[in-house]
Amino acid sequence: MSTETRWVNPLVLRWARERLNLTPEGVADASKKLARQHYVPISVEELVRWEEGVGEEPTLAHLETLAEIYVCPVGWFFLDAPPEKELPFSLRGAREHRTFSASTQTSLERFRELTRWTVHLIQQLKQPWEVRIRPQEISPNIAEVEKLAQEYRQRLGWTDTTRQAVAPDPREAFKWWRRAIESLGIFCFELPLDPQEARGASLWYEGVPFILVNHEDAEAATGRIFTLLHEFAHLISAEGTFVCDFGEENHEPFANRFAARVLLAPQELLQSLEKLLGKIERREHWSDSFLDKVRKPFSVSRDVVAILLEELGLAPSGFYEQKRQQWAKKKTRGWGGRRPTRNEQKLQEVAYSMFRLPEQVSKRRDFPWMDAALILGMKVEKLEKWLQWAREVVK
Repeated sequence: MSTETRWVNPLVLRWARERLNLTPEGVADASKKLARQHYVPISVEELVRWEEGVGEEPTLAHLETLAEIYVCPVGWFFLDAPPEKELPFSLRGAREHRTFSASTQTSLERFRELTRWTVHLIQQLKQPWEVRIRPQEISPNIAEVEKLAQEYRQRLGWTDTTRQAVAPDPREAFKWWRRAIESLGIFCFELPLDPQEARGASLWYEGVPFILVNHEDAEAATGRIFTLLHEFAHLISAEGTFVCDFGEENHEPFANRFAARVLLAPQELLQSLEKLLGKIERREHWSDSFLDKVRKPFSVSRDVVAILLEELGLAPSGFYEQKRQQWAKKKTRGWGGRRPTRNEQKLQEVAYSMFRLPEQVSKRRDFPWMDAALILGMKVEKLEKWLQWAREVVK
């Protein structure tokens, strides 16, 4: 490494890339795509030289490209040492010590960044934000899961009438559940995750709850509904920071059963099985096509049916985990039907509740337009127009 004084820290440049499991070739490819948005492209050779601290340093334009790819502020590259990692969270579907792909790791870093920015905005503008849940408001007791599911089904307003209204369209059902969860003061984001690696995440940060739902889910909207309620269960049973899903003493079985029972009561499943089969009996194997017949009228995912079948003793132990691994490998695109426009996708990503926060304060003189545009991934001049459009959509 050169001994000359350098403004940009080569060690931080390398660390920022490696924390996302990106290769220099991957960075170069990503920069070429960003060139269409007027970012400066970066070659593999340039990046390698910068990380080795030889030759000319990257320009500010180059650093802006890297910051966009690495999901970090430009200021990181001038630090004396890599910043400490923070904001650990629970991860649905992950396994301990798993190395995530670059795409999943990038989404998780964006989730952290959105979380930090949201809380910072609330604090900076002294914007009231009511949270109507609290950490550890329930105990993750398997024996009490049916009682708790009934209680929260009623609290969230999920009735037979509501189900009949939205169940025919799973995407509308997901929108209903997301709005119901967000009405409790929870910020919900949608970002792409590889379903073989993780399907969702959640955490409390500075007293504010957050959920990340995978919009690449293997079962589209119904799968996202299940993940949403699974992470909700973590939030109301956590200690106020995060819940680790690893190890023997974990909240995963409780969160699975809670989400399944909120969406479908065991008695409803038994009635459906009796109608379809005539006689209810244990089976070693339940086909996906049959699970689909059961779940479709209720607008729930296969997760829900598989979990309840195992819990009721109608499927062998480990049935759900085996099925879950099979479904994760399918990598079905989660949107389904027409692909959303860029405006629609941005609204889905950053949450209706997050939109309402800047919408309420965007007329204030001290609103940080530059920061908001950066975190939302759009130019400042387009932000106000997008807010106006989104305001009409969420009415």
